[in-house]
Parts: sequence; structure tokens; C-alpha cells
Amino acid sequence: MLQRKWSGYAILLVVTLIWGTTFTVTKSSLDYVPPLYFLAWRFSLAAAGLALLNWRRLGTINRDELAGGLVVGSSTAVGYIAQTAGLVYSTAAKAGFITGLAVVLVPVLGAIFYRRRPPFSVYIAAFLAAIGLALLSLDFSADIIFNRGDLLLLICALAFAVNILNLGKYSPRCRVLMLTMVQVAFTAAACWVATLILEEPVSFTAQVWVSLVYLAIVATIFTIAGQTWGQRTVSPEGAALIFALEPVFAAAFAMAFLGERLPPAGLAGSLLIMIGIIGAELASRKGKQPGMV
Repeated sequence: MLQRKWSGYAILLVVTLIWGTTFTVTKSSLDYVPPLYFLAWRFSLAAAGLALLNWRRLGTINRDELAGGLVVGSSTAVGYIAQTAGLVYSTAAKAGFITGLAVVLVPVLGAIFYRRRPPFSVYIAAFLAAIGLALLSLDFSADIIFNRGDLLLLICALAFAVNILNLGKYSPRCRVLMLTMVQVAFTAAACWVATLILEEPVSFTAQVWVSLVYLAIVATIFTIAGQTWGQRTVSPEGAALIFALEPVFAAAFAMAFLGERLPPAGLAGSLLIMIGIIGAELASRKGKQPGMV
């Protein structure tokens, strides 16, 4: 049993590492393709792969899985569209940390919409993360304004926080792969609608196709399956702390492969965001009462 638990931690760490690579892989592809068109293909390939995995069970899909997939897919679509468009104007390193704010926003939004009052220390963690976001993103030499990309990434973090809350509502009564298939298929459809309205199709280079296949198969299908398997033996709280490493991996890959560097204020802001993310998760963990979801 102990060996299985450590195997669960190991696979979740690999999943988090893969998530960290997606910012660099996506950023490197956006020099050649429009963001929404790129996303539409990514999620279409992932949806096709998930449909193959669920092929024998497609006729058994139920109302909860359809409704849940549409609801969760809505926030997924907004999150990924905002994130990918934000990467056009921002950096992969900053994107990882700003997206990571979703962990801090979950208990705050849960208190607003679901009347789940978190411990006061969660608000302290959120305040530290907000200061970190300001140091990381605000241009103090230009009338203290947000970079357009960073603002889109903040919208992404909000959407992903809502997505986590939606998943908490629907996942207990749905089959994971079936719910995920509907979610990913709806996200693909939303991206196709957006790109047909706002963008022009382009031809993909071999590098872009390699990126798409990696993001669809490894960074979508594999990570979903790996997360599901890993969390059979690892508690949600333990998993969340591992997932908090995603911004660190994102920044490391951006520095190694894209040559991105954060200025001193950005480094300080990134550290405060990480403190806020881990602090919020630990505080939420302490604040949970027995029997609470």
C-alpha cells in the first residue's frame, strides 16, 4: 500500500511537470499560428482520442455527464482561450504563476458563490498573492497598468478557479473519462466558433503539428488519466500541494528553452504568489471540517 501511495505521488509529479511544459510549447507555436485556431485543433485531437478511449461506452452516456461536461467545458473554454491569447502578449514564465492563482481564488470564490467561509488565513494568502501579482505584472513606469496579456491570464485564473468548483460539483457522480470527453469536445467546439469569427485559418508547419500532438495526447489525455490514477491513493490536499509546483516548472522551462528572465521585482512577485498558493491550500486544508467536500 505504501508503495502504491508513493507511485501515486510520482505520477502526479510527472503530470505537474508536463503541465509546466505546456506554456513553453504553446508559446513557441504562437509565433506561427493564431491562438484560437491552434486551440481548436488541440482540443479536437484530444476529443478524438478520448472518443476512441470511450468508444464502447458512448451509448451509455447519461444526463449528468452531458450537463456536467457542458458546464465544466464552458469554464474550460474561457480559461484556455484567455490563457492562449494571453501568451501572445505575455511570457510563458509569468503565465505559469498568474494561472496558478486559481488555487488561491478557489476558496475565495467558494465563499462568495457557495457560502463556504474559509479560514481568515486564506484571505491573508490571497492578499500576499495579489501583491505578488502586482510585482510580477504591473508596469510601474507606465502609469501602473496591466499588460494586456497578463490581464487575459488573470481572467484565465478566474475561469480555472470556477472550473475547479464546477468539477467538485459534477465529478463525484460522473465517470471521469466520459465527463472529460464531453468537456474537451465542448471546448473544441467553442474554440472553432471563436476562430471562425475572429481569425483566418493558416497552414501548420511540422513543428506546430508536433506541438499539437504533444499537447493533445501527452498534456491532455495522459495527464487526465495520470491524475485520475494518482488520486486513487493520494489525498486531494496532497495532490493540490504537488500541483502548486506547476508555476515553478513553467518558469524553469521558459528560462531553459525560451531564454525568458524575470526581473528582480518579478522574481519577488513570483515568490509571493507561490507563498500565497501554498498558504491558501494549507489554510483550506486546516479549515475543512469532517464530512465537508
